[in-house]
Amino acid sequence: MTRRAFLGTCAAASLAQAGKAELHVCPKSQPPARTLYAFRAGDLTSFSGDLRLTLSTLQGLVNRRQPRLYLVHDRYDELWLDWLRERGDVDRVEWLEIGQVFERFLPAATQMFITDPAVPGSVNVATMLAGVRDGIVVTPNTADQFQLPAGIIPDSSTVGMDLRGFGWKKDLDAYRWAFDTLGGELSRQAIAILAPQESALRDYLVEFRIPILWISGPGEEFEFAHEILRKWPPNIPCLGWMTSGNKEGGIAETPGVRLASACAKYTACTAFDAYSPTVGNLSVHSGTTARLRQPAATRVPLARDKVHIAFVRSDGDGWNFHRHYYRKLFDDPKHGVIPIGWQLAPTAVDGQPDILDYYYRHARPGDCFVNALTGMGYIHEDDYAAAYPPEERERIWHDYVALSAAYRARLDTTLLATYSEMRPERLESLARSGGVTAILANYGRSRMTTMENLVTTVDAVPVFRAMNRPPGPFTFTPSARRDAEYFMITELRRWTPPQRPAFVYAFLANWFTTMDMGENLMRGLGPEYVAVRPDQLATLYKESRA
Repeated sequence: MTRRAFLGTCAAASLAQAGKAELHVCPKSQPPARTLYAFRAGDLTSFSGDLRLTLSTLQGLVNRRQPRLYLVHDRYDELWLDWLRERGDVDRVEWLEIGQVFERFLPAATQMFITDPAVPGSVNVATMLAGVRDGIVVTPNTADQFQLPAGIIPDSSTVGMDLRGFGWKKDLDAYRWAFDTLGGELSRQAIAILAPQESALRDYLVEFRIPILWISGPGEEFEFAHEILRKWPPNIPCLGWMTSGNKEGGIAETPGVRLASACAKYTACTAFDAYSPTVGNLSVHSGTTARLRQPAATRVPLARDKVHIAFVRSDGDGWNFHRHYYRKLFDDPKHGVIPIGWQLAPTAVDGQPDILDYYYRHARPGDCFVNALTGMGYIHEDDYAAAYPPEERERIWHDYVALSAAYRARLDTTLLATYSEMRPERLESLARSGGVTAILANYGRSRMTTMENLVTTVDAVPVFRAMNRPPGPFTFTPSARRDAEYFMITELRRWTPPQRPAFVYAFLANWFTTMDMGENLMRGLGPEYVAVRPDQLATLYKESRA
């Protein structure tokens, strides 16, 4: 089914029917081979960064036909490899040394593309070339290890390339050449913004020939990125991330997501964002499938003299969080001590369904899964499609809402989290999109939030606004965690409305790093507060108004 036909179906059919449509907004691999060959990238010593780049691009070529190569970038990759076996996606894992990897798999590459260290953007250009022309990306440090054409005499000048020969003066020169030369051969299903030093995601980008940009700051690179993003179709995912992991490079999150939103691209954070590392092995994970079923909510009695509070963990719009931080929290011995709503990105249903499956299968009775902000992916709602003429803008938004409803059904959730305050008509369209029983609004307390509008309704759908600001973002030490807990207890008490019963949404951001912090919050708040799942919060609120 084409995207246009699918969206038409969504608009005309019921949510249940739309949820069954066989569309994948993110590309999917074939099912993994019964035997996976695995390599621990941590074993690399000399030129380890250079070889990780080459291995990830080679992995994309190898896995294009069928996923056979799995790279362990860190211990979480090894946990997910074990889960693939436990689920039955693979029968056997054979571990290889670096020489064995190249001996077995290097024949998949027909040529190589040598990066130019003076032009960091050449890494992204080489990755696009590798995807389109069945090559690998190498650096000058390692090029002589591979007996592959690189466009250098006596080999053919038309097979492979040494990008140093172009004499590019800046990254923009390289990107302009790449999109002028390769544009027609690159995927229109997705696009990526990725820092040149990030390697792990490149298997997926090579496999599906996904175009890659990087914006180091405002100015001509920003304008070029706007031109390309606007040229690619609306309502497609933008992979990667807008800043480097140390937040010292890139355009920064807010202007980057605003740019993608204006060009009608929803962000799926799949690269290092300073909290969770870049996602790797998507050329394997995307070949899996899962049928996701929300844990059933038990009935909770309405306590008319209490404050009913629902905690919701943010940042599940990022696939990197699913792969990394969520696994850490779910495997915490204290998991389950309080009810928690977990934000999840619907696009991960395509990209890493096996990983989502882990959370649904290991959910405690108090766990509840929420469609992460906002709909298909991370967007700035009022900026979405702003780069298009008004008549196109509304059609694109309408299609986005329909697509979001279908994918929300695949998560088996009726709860929608949003990023920020938005125009009333956009909030109404989300509430009316079908199957939404509650909206959990805003990434933390906004300046527009008051005691009076902590809970409102749109077409009988309750809208719970985040009641609190977050504490500082990092809580690596016990003292920092206790400080964050004290801040949160004070903040939640401060903004609790005086009337009873009360119904509040507590926003848990990236400071929430261990599950005992939730237990400590409830202990500090005292017996006047009753912790419930967010779906239970919606039910209790409606019951109180009946």
